Amino acid sequence: MKMKLFLVALCACFALSVSAGKKKKQEAIQYNYELEATKHVSKSAKFCIVKVWSYGKKQDDTRNLCMRNAIHGLLFKGYEGVGANGTRRALCPEGYDAHKEYFDKFFIGNYKQYVQLTNNGAVAPGDMIKISKKEYKVGMLVSVNIDELRKRLEADGIIKKMGGGLF
Repeated sequence: MKMKLFLVALCACFALSVSAGKKKKQEAIQYNYELEATKHVSKSAKFCIVKVWSYGKKQDDTRNLCMRNAIHGLLFKGYEGVGANGTRRALCPEGYDAHKEYFDKFFIGNYKQYVQLTNNGAVAPGDMIKISKKEYKVGMLVSVNIDELRKRLEADGIIKKMGGGLF
């Protein structure tokens, strides 16, 4: 009798752990950030420098969040700017859900080849803000190879090719 009770309890624990693992995988990535134009202008039209404000639980995690969020913002939101670093429209204005399967794979790691942190990821003194005990808001300058990103999306059939090199 004790053996049967033990086996039932063991099966129940196993079933709970399997269902908990499935829930974890199904959670959607939260994109909580702000994107803004900067006074820094790239010497090449191939690159775009933006400031990304990301929210994270740990200071160190926000570096990767900033790079991911910069790409996400340029793809789906764009930004308002002035002067030499003017307004930039979203590359994929129809949104994430229009090509959800493609972008789910893209944001696992492929996006990293188009983005890099400026200043080796150093955060300026006023760009690390503790929001609460468990949350930080971090601002970082990020350089995105917008030209190569656009070419990749065109080649993969996600966006239409632009004529005459206009962006």
